[in-house]
Amino acid sequence: MSDETDIDARLARLAAATEGIGASPGFSSRVMARIGEEQLGTLFALRAPARRFLPLGMLAAAAAFVWAISVSSQVDEAMASSDDTELVW
Repeated sequence: MSDETDIDARLARLAAATEGIGASPGFSSRVMARIGEEQLGTLFALRAPARRFLPLGMLAAAAAFVWAISVSSQVDEAMASSDDTELVW
């Protein structure tokens, strides 16, 4: 048998075996509903995974806030100590 007839025979057997198989009731409406949900946008899709990282983000924001206040007070002290002080960043 050549490859073409072998493939044709296999496809014919597969078609005969699956002839009675169909979609379950409501399949199309479920698929369309899911597509509609995905089209809402990526922000809604990221909502669930983002909940896991929310505490870490809040901790990072608090640390950045404390660091900013610390640097601000250091700059204020350096500026008040002398008029000829040079700040190095």
